[in-house]
Amino acid sequence: MNDLAPQHETPGNDVSRDRGSAQAQRIALGFTLAAIGLAGWSLFPSFPAGQLIAVVTVIPLLALILTLRFPGRFRIGLGAGYAAANLGTGCIVAAGTLAARTLSDINLVSWLPLTAFAIAAAIIFLIVAARFETQLRRRGWRLLLAALFVGAYAFGALGQFNTALDRSAPALLRSRVLAKHLGHSRLATYQVTLEPWGPFARPSEAHVPQALYEQLQPGDTVCLGLRDGAFRMAWFGVAACR
Repeated sequence: MNDLAPQHETPGNDVSRDRGSAQAQRIALGFTLAAIGLAGWSLFPSFPAGQLIAVVTVIPLLALILTLRFPGRFRIGLGAGYAAANLGTGCIVAAGTLAARTLSDINLVSWLPLTAFAIAAAIIFLIVAARFETQLRRRGWRLLLAALFVGAYAFGALGQFNTALDRSAPALLRSRVLAKHLGHSRLATYQVTLEPWGPFARPSEAHVPQALYEQLQPGDTVCLGLRDGAFRMAWFGVAACR
């Protein structure tokens, strides 16, 4: 009788496992579609940067929580052929969106500290993943690609939080618009060239909102708010002088 017990339990366990796997696949699909939808929305000027950037930042963290909580049902990876539902695509989209919006929305005095942090995060991931993730280690290009997107996520997240959490008082300066032009990417970006001011000894580029871009003309004076940054990465905003 004891020998028969596992045979009676196996079909029920298989059905439960199949249901759990199907549910995980649906969650992963919704997760991916949500990330793609947010990324697509970010291409339009109506994109509410503050709210959606917060959501896109949370997406990879949520994927990590699901993977750690249900390791047999979810994974964060590249490629198909695995039983666990893959949350990697949504994470990649979120990381790319964060990095792109940081590059197109934020005016840093120097991009070097943020870039160095992103490279360091990618290298640390590369070392840890090569040590513990055998599937990634067997395919070197997947490991490098995963490290690239980890770096992009670190770049975008730290850049956004550096401005969002900044409580420093702005130093108010002035400059003059030398030229203006649209960004060269698929994102809706508006840029002006400013004559030397404050920390810049040469003409510099700055991103501005669409309404301000349409208002400004070469020769106009603009007011600049220079801030320290929550993580000591100085940044500035551009506004019309009153």
